[in-house]
Amino acid sequence: MHDPASISSTNLTWALIAGLVILLANAFFVVVEFALITSRRTRLEQTAERGSKPARIVLKMLDNPDRAIAAAQLGITASSILLGIVAEEPLAELLAPVLTPLFGSLMSEAAAAAVAATLVLLILSFFHMVWGEQTPKIMTIRYPESAALLVAYPMQIFATITAPFVWVVDRTTALSLRLLGVKGTTGAHGTIASLEELKAVVQQSGQVGLIEEDAKEMVYRVFDFGEMVVREVMIPRTNIVGVERHATVRELLQIYRDQRHTRFPVYEDDLDHIVGILSTKRLLALMADQPDIMDRRIDSLGLLREPVMAPESRLISDLFTEMRATHTGLVIVIDEFGGTAGLVTIEELVEEVMGQISDEWSAKPLMRKVDDGVYELEAQMRVNEINEALLLSLPEDDAYETVAGLILHQLRRIPAVGEAVKVSGYRIQVLEMDGPKITAVRIERE
Repeated sequence: MHDPASISSTNLTWALIAGLVILLANAFFVVVEFALITSRRTRLEQTAERGSKPARIVLKMLDNPDRAIAAAQLGITASSILLGIVAEEPLAELLAPVLTPLFGSLMSEAAAAAVAATLVLLILSFFHMVWGEQTPKIMTIRYPESAALLVAYPMQIFATITAPFVWVVDRTTALSLRLLGVKGTTGAHGTIASLEELKAVVQQSGQVGLIEEDAKEMVYRVFDFGEMVVREVMIPRTNIVGVERHATVRELLQIYRDQRHTRFPVYEDDLDHIVGILSTKRLLALMADQPDIMDRRIDSLGLLREPVMAPESRLISDLFTEMRATHTGLVIVIDEFGGTAGLVTIEELVEEVMGQISDEWSAKPLMRKVDDGVYELEAQMRVNEINEALLLSLPEDDAYETVAGLILHQLRRIPAVGEAVKVSGYRIQVLEMDGPKITAVRIERE
């Protein structure tokens, strides 16, 4: 084992300088990778039009980003390995003799060397993550175009020099994928590959203040929008306000006074037999021209539109696209037996992205804080919405959507007013019921 005095101070100094240079090189390659992923082409094109040669270089890289990003990843890998080779041994030799006298007989020279190597590994990993990874990554996400222009020249040179090696790596990777039966190419660096990576970029952008919290939540809702099905967002059958086809205009207006909906499903006999959708806007326009229609049946006015049906399992992103294309404001949701399960409006789908949109007619949802950790709310609210709004951790399951469904899932029967269930550290009590339907509950931490 070397004595500290025997270790050349010159060698140690050079090792530290080399380690710092390698750390900066790693940071440089991280900047290159994230700059190419997050830079906006339109801004770079504007800069290039003003005569910026670095901007033109970056735009050329963006035409085929796989090569530059693969070269950057090569640089990151090489830097990480070199940092360990150059800095680990000198620092471990420096620490080991210091540890032995500190612990006396408890630690042999071999043990001291092992502990020293572990400490050096932790120290190098810390500086590598903070200065070589996180700091340059966050700065690049905040200023992507500026970072891209800064690294354009040296990255162009490095990518050119390493092009043959990158080509070999790319072809070897492609061969390995084919042997494993994986189809596709080895590229796709030009776009972020998965939804999880997109969410990670959004999360990082929010942490560094690049986007506001409300905007970040909206982006997350956009991600969720593509994965949700109609069953998760529909107004359930029990909450549908429909009108019998033989009802008169006068009777419809009485319903409209209490339920200010823009559209009403019109049914024959029951809600399983929807015959049309009536727009109150079109009805009011007709009443302005023909005020004497108050006692006429609504199915005789020629205002009913053919109902559009959708299964519970349909993706809401697909349904939203169809509703926009066909100018459909309301869709009837059918279950596997062909009965009416609920309905979806275009406003409901928009709110899945934009959040709750209220107008002067919107009913105020029952979500009231009674005391610390005690809340009263509508039983038809979805469990995931409650968790998000109140920062709770109620269990979520495919077997139910709402807090009423959670209670029924726990009890396996219809509860009575005042009954409560205990789940995941919460007590959920039934406050109000409308027949067999749970309408209001109280949630409190135990």
